[in-house]
Amino acid sequence: EHDDQNPPSVQAAVGLQEGHNPGMRLLVDACNVLHVTGVLPPEMAIGEPAELAQLIQRSRYARGDTTLVCDGSRPGEQALTHHGRITLRWTGATSADAVIESLLQASSHARQHVVVSNDRAVQTAARRHGAQVLPGDRFLSHLALDARRTPRTAEPNRDVHLDEATTRR
Repeated sequence: EHDDQNPPSVQAAVGLQEGHNPGMRLLVDACNVLHVTGVLPPEMAIGEPAELAQLIQRSRYARGDTTLVCDGSRPGEQALTHHGRITLRWTGATSADAVIESLLQASSHARQHVVVSNDRAVQTAARRHGAQVLPGDRFLSHLALDARRTPRTAEPNRDVHLDEATTRR
């Protein structure tokens, strides 16, 4: 995939040309990405971090570890929730920007992180810690492309009862 918006080093780091590199860890500024407009088609519109997590699970990023850093707190929910390889981390009174920088600072492998955000301050902090940066609009365009390529699998109909003779055929 040719990509004019990301230099070759970012393309290689996040595996834009051949699918996401599962060794890379995504840190997503979730509220920032959710507020990007004009990228996802209307039928794919999302507004909640859990919906973003579902799109990620159907994308080139599904095999890697992803943390969606969400501003604020969810009433009645824990600060950390897991959806497969995706963690939703609610920041409470701290900003998502500060939490992302703190996670990078605490990591002994910050260079293995890709920070997804359009926020210039978050991008600058990510680069300062050696992480790669992927703009949120570009990330959403990857998710849209991947969703079009990967149709949703239908849930199996568990109401169909087969007798033993039918299942042996």
